[in-house]
Amino acid sequence: MATFLSISASPQPVSSTHAVLSHVNRRLLAAGHTVRTLPVRELPPGPLLAADSSDPEIAEAIEAVAAADALVVATPVYQAAYSGLLKVFLDVLPEFAFRGKSVLPIVTGGSPAHVLAVDYALRPILSALGAAHVGQGWFVPSSHIRVFADGGLVIDPSSLTPLAQVTDEFLDLVGARPAPTAPLPGRVDSTGGPRISAVAGHPDIEARRVIPGDPALAPLLSDLVIEYGTRYGQPSPNTQLTEVPATDFLPPEGLFVVLVEGGVTVAGGAIRRYDEKTAEVKRVWTSHQHRRRGLARRVMAELEAAAAELGYLRVHLTTGPRQAEARDLYLASGYVPRFDQSADPETIGPLAFAKELVPGAGLPEWHPEWAVPLDPDTRRQVHAITVRGTVNGARR
Repeated sequence: MATFLSISASPQPVSSTHAVLSHVNRRLLAAGHTVRTLPVRELPPGPLLAADSSDPEIAEAIEAVAAADALVVATPVYQAAYSGLLKVFLDVLPEFAFRGKSVLPIVTGGSPAHVLAVDYALRPILSALGAAHVGQGWFVPSSHIRVFADGGLVIDPSSLTPLAQVTDEFLDLVGARPAPTAPLPGRVDSTGGPRISAVAGHPDIEARRVIPGDPALAPLLSDLVIEYGTRYGQPSPNTQLTEVPATDFLPPEGLFVVLVEGGVTVAGGAIRRYDEKTAEVKRVWTSHQHRRRGLARRVMAELEAAAAELGYLRVHLTTGPRQAEARDLYLASGYVPRFDQSADPETIGPLAFAKELVPGAGLPEWHPEWAVPLDPDTRRQVHAITVRGTVNGARR
């Protein structure tokens, strides 16, 4: 496995650039690598500006660059270029400090006009430092980034999908894992394949019912750790994938369903016993390479069919307040919301839904034991960080 150094070049203490970099780091860690983050703003300013490589902290940073197998460089755009903080740090490094290394550039900015900063500002200096290969990289508009006071982060899907893709391509480049068995989708507008039927049992894709420990679950569980950790920070009840015993997902009370295409798991979900007549849906997931194909709707249909076969009469589920896509999915799938849809989701906690599988079965009781509304001060803090991250590129 490789050692990655992630260089965070935002001068701000609360930074959407650093938050995006943390998400990329989660993907690297999930692939089994060692990741160290270097926030340049925390280096001593005097020695940094003086290019004093004899300073212990500066010397340690230079050594971290030398020891890394590959690097991720994340910077905000200021005046149509990368940050001055990054330039000062790169000036401290020895000539050809990146020789033989692969580098992934990540850029954030307040305006789409800066999208070419990756190629025309950052890429040349990375190449000049001797990088063996500069990855595709990606520009994330500040308006696509929402940072929360608890460390959580929500990235708009139109940026999250290509960001995940270029990270996966970078991992393939470094040689950390085998190349994908299926071609990657287009950057933003394309999908990874044709639309899938929302009817359970339709032959257009293979639906497998599996139990915990099945190798087909590995992509699903790995990606959920990344997604929950990114959206809710750590620790948080929304990030816990082990809050219930694995035995809850064993028949006759539960199971996992995975959708498999070309031998690759592309979507999945699970059910467990909520009460005697109610199944609870958990772990619904779609690969970032295959979204906008209707896979999540198909997963829900397969889970409902499985629940009915296990004797359940209705379904209960909850989703986190920062998962707008999941909320839309459940509404579109005929689930009844059990919360005030006009309220700020951050004030609610888990968003509960229910659905009858058998007409007249009724809806199950919902006891939100840990659904504690956020206090007004926390809501104001979240809002303030969000606004600063989207106005004129500030707080990048």
